[in-house]
Amino acid sequence: MSEDVVKYEIDDGVAVITLNRPKSLNSMSLDLINGWLEKLHQAEHDPAVRVVVLTGEGRGFCAGGDLASLDNLKTTEERRKFVAQAGMVVKLIYSMSKPVIAMVNGVAAGAGFNIALACDLCYAAQGVKFIQSFANIGLAPDCGGYYFLAKAVGLAKAKELMFTARPVEASEALSLGLVNDVFPPENLRDKTLAVARKIAGAAPLALAMMKKEINNYGASLDETLTYEAMAMSMLLGTEDFREGIKAFSEKRPPVFKGK
Repeated sequence: MSEDVVKYEIDDGVAVITLNRPKSLNSMSLDLINGWLEKLHQAEHDPAVRVVVLTGEGRGFCAGGDLASLDNLKTTEERRKFVAQAGMVVKLIYSMSKPVIAMVNGVAAGAGFNIALACDLCYAAQGVKFIQSFANIGLAPDCGGYYFLAKAVGLAKAKELMFTARPVEASEALSLGLVNDVFPPENLRDKTLAVARKIAGAAPLALAMMKKEINNYGASLDETLTYEAMAMSMLLGTEDFREGIKAFSEKRPPVFKGK
């Protein structure tokens, strides 16, 4: 069933994972969550994939939890398991070695907003709305919202967006630093994939090292310097480093193999 609700394609080193429940604005049922996890794992372990792009079919990126699915959870344990499983999507996006880009084609509400925040880069279509919609239905944020939102916009603004559940249009999201750029809807895919392909041409081991330490940016200076020494000593011994030097001297683009 997950094959139906989550689509997967590889385009020139870029895995495009598309949520496919357009009638519900790609809201998160258990089938969709499990399908999303399956495709993320597939991308992480596929050597042909260098970058992952997440998007949605139709008018929505992801409208958060599917309300019918949530209402059908009858016990506290069932509810905990559902939310924890959705949280695994965020954990995998954040921890996987490959860069993950959110291509926000439509509304990103609730958990959908927070999953976009968990991605390494985020590009949105003009007119898209980001909404911390939890307060509107008597809920509180999940999928890492507490972790990501305040880091992105500061504590006071995060509280405002959570407490009021007001929509944030793409242009404001750009000014707040929630997204990297905003494009006309008809150009979103081409522009996002152009960035993804450029990143896909970089050295995979170096990208993995960068992502790991940037996500640990709360570390002390001493911890950071120790990590840098470890990472550089390893990368200086790779074939990719030697290829980078050779390509530089030959004035050509490097061909990195992740070795």
